Amino acid sequence: MVRIIVSIKQVPDADDLRVDPVTNTLVREGVPAVVNPPDLYAIEEAIRLRERFGGKVTVITMGPPQGELALRDALAMGADEAYLITDRAMAGADTWATSYTLFKAITKLGGADLYLFGRRAVDGETEQVGPQTAKWLGIPVLGYVKEVKELDQRRVVAVRATENEEEVVELPIPAVLTILETGRPREPDINSLIRAKTAKIPKLTKEDIGAEPSKIGLAGSPTKVIKVHPPPKTRNPEVKRLEDPDAVEWLVQKIRESLQGDQGYEERYVKPEPKVKVKGEVWVYVDHMDTTVNPASWEIMAEGRRIADLMSTSLSAVVVGDNVDNAVEGSFKHGADKVYVGVTKGFNLYDNDVYTQALSKLVRKYQPEAVLFPGTRNSRELASTTAITVDTGLIADCTSFDVDDKGVLNSTRPDFGGKEMSTIVCPKSRPVMVTVRPGVFRPILLERKGEVIREEVEDLFTRFKVLEHRKLERRNVLAEADVVVGVGRGIRDPENIKMAEELASRLGGVVGVTKPLADSGWYPKDRQVGQTGVTIRPKLYLALGISGAVQHLVGISGARKVIAVNQDPEAQIFSNCDYGLVGDLFKVVPELLRRL
Repeated sequence: MVRIIVSIKQVPDADDLRVDPVTNTLVREGVPAVVNPPDLYAIEEAIRLRERFGGKVTVITMGPPQGELALRDALAMGADEAYLITDRAMAGADTWATSYTLFKAITKLGGADLYLFGRRAVDGETEQVGPQTAKWLGIPVLGYVKEVKELDQRRVVAVRATENEEEVVELPIPAVLTILETGRPREPDINSLIRAKTAKIPKLTKEDIGAEPSKIGLAGSPTKVIKVHPPPKTRNPEVKRLEDPDAVEWLVQKIRESLQGDQGYEERYVKPEPKVKVKGEVWVYVDHMDTTVNPASWEIMAEGRRIADLMSTSLSAVVVGDNVDNAVEGSFKHGADKVYVGVTKGFNLYDNDVYTQALSKLVRKYQPEAVLFPGTRNSRELASTTAITVDTGLIADCTSFDVDDKGVLNSTRPDFGGKEMSTIVCPKSRPVMVTVRPGVFRPILLERKGEVIREEVEDLFTRFKVLEHRKLERRNVLAEADVVVGVGRGIRDPENIKMAEELASRLGGVVGVTKPLADSGWYPKDRQVGQTGVTIRPKLYLALGISGAVQHLVGISGARKVIAVNQDPEAQIFSNCDYGLVGDLFKVVPELLRRL
């Protein structure tokens, strides 16, 4: 009988979170808590596996007493039993302390054959707890699983999908899998709801699980939140009304101006004045698939260059693999002073076991001040397991950085779908590790040469057997487009999107949609713009009938110019655009098509 443990999280319902207009802080009182939506897919997968292969499904969560509600939801879906890990001392835990606590609770419960996690937590966009728990348990982790093909008492065979590749992988159990949001979680029936409401849910305290007080909660967390604040205003809007004389002609001119120049790189890097001098270097991990470098690596290299200059230290790239000359050459071209190569003979494609060994060896030997990772799937997983291996903190999904006068890196990320921003530090542990959201920074070109330090990693081992591997040919057209015409609820009907497609075609661009339209099936999910969709950085983003939900604004923050058309003068988009026209899009767009 296969035993499966699913770890879930309870989060505030982001749709009900509101910002107080006076204090500019989130109003949390009265906001219902729900199961972290991606965790529902992990519960569903566990139940399907039980139905196919037999076994038992146990669901656990760490949180306050009200976390019991999330567990009852899981029981209603069909889980066999649930445990609540709760203790005041566990409050304020980051992912390091959370994964340690889960590890201790799992050990107390006697372990399992398979551990399932949702791929991310929507409140902070972390994708860390699953891989980090695996590292504490000493077992392999296979992230981003879209299908489990086989499962028996010895092994699991699953399909793993990243942005650019798909693999069928065999690994021994016990193992951790993080589950992609595919299919649809089941709705409980009335009998299941009644059973879940009356089920007994045991509670486990820190004493029950034998957790060390110094490793749990806020006290045990390497990272600390030092500031919470509303999203900054980054644009100075100029807004006209359709009734204004020549309003449409003005808009046409602004569209044309927005499309001029800009090759996608910063034209000139301006070195900042240093704030402090630190001992260690700033590193940027270069994510690659075979010989192809993920462009997000070069975006992060640009910000790494600025951080290194603020710290009066050098910027180094770090590359892991067997045939990485292309990544080495590109690193110097994009701003690195030095490149460290962890040579993994026979392993040029990402393997979490091998790459964690190699990167951990380099970090321990050369002791950088900070390591920045592009927020790609492989890099997020590697950062998570490496942070546990070298015993340091990891900050997720950051979009801006600063350095204080003590040399501490201040990393800021959006939380709760972008409704607030949290600035986080890692005050004691080094290096501080950070994953950085793709599509936020712009690459720079700094042609230079530097030192290449190669370290061959001995005694490599892996628990993964790749049965099939294929490169996905699909392109992320949203991320690559110079012009994106965004469509929101104001379009009224899916048939009307054709009008936006015609405008996008006229401008040499593509159509993107807001989350409600993607969720309703009006347009493909891979065309969703926003924090939970695709973060874009076009020359021009033209927003049609979009109100400007914060999670959508986070996704377009990297656009050079944002132009909005909406008939609601109070729409949030008008506070977050460069140019806006208050008017009916069904009157404005035909005029644009006629004049462009």
